[in-house]
Amino acid sequence: MSEVVSGAVPGAPERVGPDTAVVVRLTPSRERRPDSAPLVREAAADALRVPPGEIRIGREPGGRPRLGGAAEGLHVSVSHCAGAVAVALSRLGPVGVDVERLRPLPAVALGRRWFSAAEARWLADRAAEEQPAAFLWLWTHKEAIGKVRGLGLSEGGLRRPVPYPDGRWTHAPTEAPRPARVVLAPVPGDPGMSTAAPRVPGGYLLAVAAAGPAATGAPVVLTGPAPSP
Repeated sequence: MSEVVSGAVPGAPERVGPDTAVVVRLTPSRERRPDSAPLVREAAADALRVPPGEIRIGREPGGRPRLGGAAEGLHVSVSHCAGAVAVALSRLGPVGVDVERLRPLPAVALGRRWFSAAEARWLADRAAEEQPAAFLWLWTHKEAIGKVRGLGLSEGGLRRPVPYPDGRWTHAPTEAPRPARVVLAPVPGDPGMSTAAPRVPGGYLLAVAAAGPAATGAPVVLTGPAPSP
C-alpha cells in the first residue's frame, strides 16, 4: 500500500506541520461508518509527533470532535466515504474536509435539483465522462465549507457558491501528477474562506476548506496510507 505524501513547500523544512499548514491524513477503511476517535487521535499524534496517549478527544455540541491535551487549540474535521477516511488538522483556523469516491451518478439531474442554475449549466456543459467528477468537485467543496461553518449542507449549503476547477482539472484527476505545492486559495464572494482540492490516488476526490486570514495561501499536506481503488 503506497504512502500519500504531498504538499512539500520548496525551501521549507522536510515536514510541514499543522502550525503553518492544513494536514490531511487519508486512511483506507472497509467500514461504512468507522469510529473516528482512534483515527483522529492517530492523525493528531502523527502531525504533532507526540504519543497518542497525550491526545484528548471530546465533542462539541454539534458532534464535531474537539481536541485537548497536547492537541489543545488544534482544529479538526473528519470525512468518510466507501473505502477511505480523511482527517484534517490545523491551528490556522477552523477547517473542513470532504472526501468522495469517484463513481457513476446522474450528475446533471442532481445538479439541476440541488445546485444553483449557474452551477447546473456548468455541469451540463461538461463532457459526459467528466460530469460525475465535476458534480463531486462542487459537492465536496460545499461540504468542506459547510463543515468550517458548523452547518454542513443545511441552511442553503447546497446553493452556496464555490470555485470551479482551474484549467488543469480533468475528468480523471487521479491520472494527473499531484503538484508539489497545493495551497488554499480564497473563495470569491466568501470573505475569509479558502479552499483547496489536492489530487489523491485511488479514484477519490478531496476538498479542504479553512477560515481566517492565516489560512489563505497556506499549504495542504497529505499524509497516510493511500486508499485503494
